[in-house]
This record gives sequence, C-alpha cells and structure tokens, in this order.
Amino acid sequence: MKNRIVWKFLGAYTILILVGVFVLNFFVSLKLRDYYEQKITDKLESNAILAADILKGALIADNRSIIERTAKDLANKLSARVTIINEVGEVLGDSEKAPSLMENHSDRPEIIKALRGKFGESIRFSDTLGFNMKYIAASIKENGNIIGTVRLALPLSEIEFQLRVIHRIVLFGALVAIVVAFLVGYFISKSITMPIREMTDTAEKIAQGDFSKKVKVKSKDELGVLASSLNKMADELQLKIENLKRLDRIRTDFVANISHELKTPLTSIKGFIETLEDGALEDRKNAKKFILIIKKHTEKISNIINDLLTLSELELGKDRIERIDFDLKDLLNETLLGFGHAISVKNHTLDINFKGENFKIKADKDKLEQVFVNLIDNAIKYTKDGGKIKISLIEQKEQISIEVVDNGVGIPREHLDRIFERFYRVDKARSRQLGGTGLGLSIVKHIIMLHNGHIDIESEPNHGTKVSITLPKA
Repeated sequence: MKNRIVWKFLGAYTILILVGVFVLNFFVSLKLRDYYEQKITDKLESNAILAADILKGALIADNRSIIERTAKDLANKLSARVTIINEVGEVLGDSEKAPSLMENHSDRPEIIKALRGKFGESIRFSDTLGFNMKYIAASIKENGNIIGTVRLALPLSEIEFQLRVIHRIVLFGALVAIVVAFLVGYFISKSITMPIREMTDTAEKIAQGDFSKKVKVKSKDELGVLASSLNKMADELQLKIENLKRLDRIRTDFVANISHELKTPLTSIKGFIETLEDGALEDRKNAKKFILIIKKHTEKISNIINDLLTLSELELGKDRIERIDFDLKDLLNETLLGFGHAISVKNHTLDINFKGENFKIKADKDKLEQVFVNLIDNAIKYTKDGGKIKISLIEQKEQISIEVVDNGVGIPREHLDRIFERFYRVDKARSRQLGGTGLGLSIVKHIIMLHNGHIDIESEPNHGTKVSITLPKA
C-alpha cells in the first residue's frame, strides 16, 4: 500500500509539473511576444513621425539623392530599415537596397493605410532580408496633402531569441521541480503511517467524548478523505450535542418564564377568590371590584395562552399563510384607527410617510395586521408622553420596506440579540406593568419569516428604537 501511494504522489506531481511547464511556456510566449511587438511598434511610430518631418523638404523638392542619403543616415541613427515612397507607390529611397531595383509598393498594406493619413502596420517575411519584419508607415504631408510616406522596419528575430531564452529557463526550472518532487515523495512515503496513527488516536478521543482533537488533512487520497470524514463526524456530533444542550436550556428557560408569567395572576386570582369566600361577597362594592381584578388577570392568562398557541403554530408551520392581494397602505391606515385614543392620551406626535405610489402586496392580511398592531403598540407603550412616532412605507423595485421609529426609552445594545426570544424582557417590571405578554416580537419575527421577509431592530437607550421590515411584493 505504501508504494502505491508513493507512486501516486510522484506521478501526480510529475504530471502537474509538466502540464504547468507547457501552460507556462504557452502563456509566457504569448505575453512576451505581445510585449516586444508593442515595444517595437511604439518605437517605430515615434521614429516614423520624426523621419517624416526630416524628409518632407527633400520630398517636396523631389531631390532623390538627398532622399537616399537621408534614408541611410536615419537608418544608422534609428537602427531600423528606412524606405521612402511617393504618393503613387514608387520607392524613392531605401537604406538597404537601391530604389531602382525595388518594385512599386502601392499594394503594401502599411503603405495603403499611410496614404489614407493613418499609421500603417504589418508583419511579413522580407524577401530582401530573408526574415520576418515589423513594418510601420507614416504619411508625409504638405499643407494637408499627402505627398508620400516613410516606412520603418525592424526584424522580429530579437523576439524569437528572447523567447528561446525564456523557454530554456522554464525547462530548466521544470527539471529542478521534478527532482524536488521525487525528494518530496520520498519524505511523504516515510510519513504515510503518521496520519493513520493520528486518526486512531482521534477516534479513541471521540469515543471518550472529547471532540476538540482534529486530524490534520495533508492529502486528498483515501487517507485524506478518511481524515476529513472523521473530522466532519466529530464536528457534527459536537454540534448535535451543543444543539441538544441549547434546546434543553431553552426548554428550561421557557418553563421557568411561563411559570413566572402565570404565577403572578394566578396567585392574585386565588387571593381574591379566598377573600370573597371569607365573606367579601357581602360587601357588594368591593366584591364587584375584586371580580373585575380577577377578570383582568384571567384575560392576561388568556392572552398569554393565545399568544403561545399562535407562536407554536407559526413555529411548526401549521398556521399557514393565506396570501391575497391588498394595499399595505390601506391596512396601515385601518390599523392606526384603533390606536387613535392611545396616541391622544399620551399626547404623541404621529408622522406617517409613504414613499412611492404602489404598495400592493400579496400576503396574509390578518397576520400583517398583527405585525402592525404589535409594533405600533410597543412604540406607544415605550415612548414617554409627548413623544414622537414615525411610521414609513417605502416602495422599492421588488419589495416594500416598513419602518417604525420612536424616541422612547430605547433598548441597551446587550439586549438586542435576544429581543425576539419568547418572554424576553429588557425591563421585566416595566413590561409587565404595561401589560405585554413578552411574546409579541417573537410572533412578529415568525410572521415576517413566513413571508420570506427580514426584520431588524436598531436602538439606543433614551434615544428611541427603529424597527425595519422588508417584505417581497409577491
């Protein structure tokens, strides 16, 4: 088994190195060729402009001896072949060959473009010199008229030379890499058994309940897959155990919270009933008062039970949403009618904003009304008299945003992560005094989630709270 794994590693390394060498050679060649060709092009273009200015006077005078002499002088200074052609393609001077021995150049692609007032450019084999050349031609103008062209050329043999040097360097590097691969393979063969021992030790730790130890995955062969599977199994077992502990803590907290929530009204109800049994029934005035208090506490218990049933159905998905088309703006206005008295009593300033024109949505109308009721009720309760409440509906391309902002008591930062938990209260005494069940925001969150929406709360103590909701239109 050891030898098979070793040869697999060595073979894979060798193949990867060879493929890498070929790919590297290919792309390096392309990049270098483009780089050197562009460098030659830039050089020839700038020199062609300079040469055109120098030759313009001789071309106007049609002094061919000066043209030929200037072509050779420029060729020596620019280290390039220089050819001067008139407007009909006749060669007037060339640094490498007598013009009389050269054919008409009007059909050369670079000359055709230059005679049109553009830079002409081409690469082709030179019959005169016997290798590939890069040609750049520029027009020579007099008073806006083209009277000829000057063409500069450089051999591309330098590029081929540079590429051959790079190829040799890359191939040498490949040979070195292959040698290194064999050396690495040798050391890998000595360490093959180490992961097996490590996995055995880790498996024993997991069996004892210690999930912290992990196997180091050093390869992608069978041993690597086995190591990854072992680590994954340990992580999943640890996660499941943590989830079970978390669920057990939540269940314990829930039992404690609901017991606490029900204990106070039940104790009060029991006390008033015992008082009535002891003879308070005869005192009709107090008896009626006691019955009203009993009724109040009974309604509170009923509200808690109803909210718990609603939340349970939402969490289990039994209470499915019934989507209908309606206008969210109309629903908000209808909901606000029920809070007119509460807002008036606390002397709140209510600001309603609608940003957009179309607030049509396909959703469960009753459940979204429940969302509005909870959020508006909280804003009113937790904002001091004379406070400000701002409610905004914002139309977006594919969704509608709802914002409920108040300048009330606010929520400390450390409580924001738990604000949607069942029965979680920031100020328990104040919350119970205001009559909440501690389940409203949990219900709101689950309703928004059922609609594939998102809810977020931003708050700062004594500066207020902002609840932001986004709902898809369809």
